[in-house]
Amino acid sequence: MKIKGIFLDREKNTDRSLTIALPTPERVAVPLPAGCKASVRTGQWVLRGNSICDGEKAVHASVSGKVEEIRTIAGPDGSFEAVVIKADEEQKDAAVKIPRAEDKESFIAAVKASGSPAGEKLEKAKSADVMIVNGIESEQYLTAENRCMLDDGELIAAGIALTEKLMGIGKTYIAVASDCKEAFAAMEKVSAKVPDTTTVKLRCDHPGGSDLMLVNNVTGRGIKPTETAAEKNVLVLLPSEVAFIASYFETGMPFVERRVTVDGDLVKTPCIMRAPIGTPLSALLAFADANIKPAEKLIIGGMMTGRSVTDTELPLGAEDSAVLIFMKPIEAGKGSLKTSEKATNCIKCGRCAQACPAKLMPMKIEKALKKRNKAALERLRPDLCIGCGSCTYICPAKRELNEVMRQAAEIFGGKGGEQS
Repeated sequence: MKIKGIFLDREKNTDRSLTIALPTPERVAVPLPAGCKASVRTGQWVLRGNSICDGEKAVHASVSGKVEEIRTIAGPDGSFEAVVIKADEEQKDAAVKIPRAEDKESFIAAVKASGSPAGEKLEKAKSADVMIVNGIESEQYLTAENRCMLDDGELIAAGIALTEKLMGIGKTYIAVASDCKEAFAAMEKVSAKVPDTTTVKLRCDHPGGSDLMLVNNVTGRGIKPTETAAEKNVLVLLPSEVAFIASYFETGMPFVERRVTVDGDLVKTPCIMRAPIGTPLSALLAFADANIKPAEKLIIGGMMTGRSVTDTELPLGAEDSAVLIFMKPIEAGKGSLKTSEKATNCIKCGRCAQACPAKLMPMKIEKALKKRNKAALERLRPDLCIGCGSCTYICPAKRELNEVMRQAAEIFGGKGGEQS
């Protein structure tokens, strides 16, 4: 039985926008993953594509220039180190070696060495026999993957073929939302070129791109909120990740830039741009003619699952697909996790439970949380929440149920579910 989500107001101002290359920023602060140390020193010159990190995860310079400092930055998910590079005028690329892979292990190692988020996904899904190319962008404003499907069909086809061959994948599905007709047509051309590949059209409801909904609705393999796609032997990659794999094995240039959508009511020119990893948000916003000063809300990612931040100098991360900025108070029912209206008492309508793809009961979890009733929380299982925000979106009493679920999961001791 297919899992249904909720329909969101469609705000896709850039779904017909072409990708624009952001001019090289004056400096970047390339984030380093936890447990990794910078392999460069202050004053050292680096080229675009040079490795700048020692550790299990690979990180590369996204611009050429001089390392100014290794800085600790306070981010929305905690502090992290970043290599700050002042860009030079020449912008030269490092001499790179085109990777070679003969089997699954060497393929995974090569993609991990590129610094792409796809590397970890391949590692976790070693036993996968099915791949889903996840083109579902159910949240408002997100359009980067849609643009990738429209522009990079040849790379996506090559990436699917290479991944199928070396990962031993027997069947690939390209999932596209039903309202993305042009992307669906483009992906049908891709699936016609690659054996054992089918393009499927899914309802454009939220959270359609989560492991929970995607694996169940595409493959029919029953999946629990506690399980990931990899645990059901399904590899889930974004179109941009598949396209990057093909590009990397063709050119050898590691993961140093990404598409990002910049939008919101303070943005004069909403656009999709290709920007170096580590670009300050202020540079992205300035390029899109955004008025930063009166901003009420700045979000990295989607309206429902993104992170609210206040520092416009935070760097663009490897998985940040959007930067959204707003002045007007965002009303409940418009995809906000922070509503403009004061919350009122729960009216016991049950809409939050109906909207929850994990079949949880947020209103009862909120009551148990207030009473710090751990026994009740154990029965209600807030740790199964996948963090999609549907409960907050649908609540007529304007209650911050997504935050309630997060706090309850922490008390319960769970880690919550995952979204691809």
